[in-house]
Amino acid sequence: MGRAAKDKRDIYYRKAKEVGFRARSAFKLLQLDEQFQLLDGVHRVVDLCAAPGSWSQVISRRLAERRDETRIVAVDLQEMAPIEGVMLVQGDIT
Repeated sequence: MGRAAKDKRDIYYRKAKEVGFRARSAFKLLQLDEQFQLLDGVHRVVDLCAAPGSWSQVISRRLAERRDETRIVAVDLQEMAPIEGVMLVQGDIT
């Protein structure tokens, strides 16, 4: 990928990097949660095929005020950097 391609990455890629999300897909979960209130009343979350971890980041931030009541588990074959409030499991889900 050349320099020109990096300069033309979309706004969500750049915004994700600015706010500390690992991937632009974090904004899709935020949009879905805003529209359908997916995370309201949630106490347990399993994020399968979680790498690089952007959805786990969103969930952790969204549920931060209830961290004592919630459990978030992220599972993937790839190793991931730690995420506050998330239990990371490296392994196969099959």
